[in-house]
Amino acid sequence: MKLPAGLSLGLLLAASCTLANEKAAFDLITPAELAAEERALADQELAAQAAPPRRTRSLLPSIKVITPKPDGGALKSPIRIELAFEPLGETRIDPSTLKVLYGVLRIDLTRKIRENARVTDKGVLAEEAKIPSGNHRLLVQVSDVAGRTAETELRVKVE
Repeated sequence: MKLPAGLSLGLLLAASCTLANEKAAFDLITPAELAAEERALADQELAAQAAPPRRTRSLLPSIKVITPKPDGGALKSPIRIELAFEPLGETRIDPSTLKVLYGVLRIDLTRKIRENARVTDKGVLAEEAKIPSGNHRLLVQVSDVAGRTAETELRVKVE
């Protein structure tokens, strides 16, 4: 059966709009970045044990990890990462200051997050983040408009 030209074009446009709205999984951490992290961890294991504990400051904004849940067990990739930014008082979080760093090498993953996730002054939502098997540490930093920086570590274990 032959469809009228206008109808077939309409079906084609509808199909392409549906495909454009689907989020594709993205490589948040590549196998090469994982290998570099594992080498660095092996080299710095003793230094990390000797490091003094971090002090927390109550006069800073904060970052709350919504998902994955801390101590939630091993996850299957791709994963969902959701963070909530909590400003201090009447100030606002400046989303342009977001930094996401991977492991002891502090490999900058910020560009990947900005290109593939929703980043606002309220937080971050990354759907379908592909992470290779292993234990991973992400350091997340963001500042408020007064220049005060919040920092949190997100630990993820992937099967």
